[in-house]
Amino acid sequence: MSVISVLILLVLGLAVIFLLLWVIFSQIKKDKIRSELIKNTQAQSQAARVKIIESIQVLLKVADTKELGWIEASIRIKALLDQLSVDLSEHDVIGVFYKVYVETEHIPTHDGWNALPKNAKTAFRKTFQECETKYEHELIAGKNALLAYALV
Repeated sequence: MSVISVLILLVLGLAVIFLLLWVIFSQIKKDKIRSELIKNTQAQSQAARVKIIESIQVLLKVADTKELGWIEASIRIKALLDQLSVDLSEHDVIGVFYKVYVETEHIPTHDGWNALPKNAKTAFRKTFQECETKYEHELIAGKNALLAYALV
């Protein structure tokens, strides 16, 4: 083998080595960027989760007051628990919020409620009152249990 052939092979070998080093360092850089992105996404997700938990706690504190009745509180609490991907429907005490939701989910909200005739609103308000009376003690117990429940 001639000296020129050896030099060409040596140069090609060095070129391949530098190319592979460049690929490796590029992949390491991309991995760091991905790791940082994952870390940021997890932090945002955790922050959103904390806000949802705080919202549930606020709802529980004002539930059954002039500001917020049991029906609306139950609907909102159930929706927030769904956002947390927490299913407490089978929980002995906390499951009451799901029961109230199921019994009232057919009632229109927002624009649908505003479009209802007065007699339909009166009938639905009666349904609200009956549901609140039916589950009053369970809702109070559910409120206390959910306040004590570790949602983190």
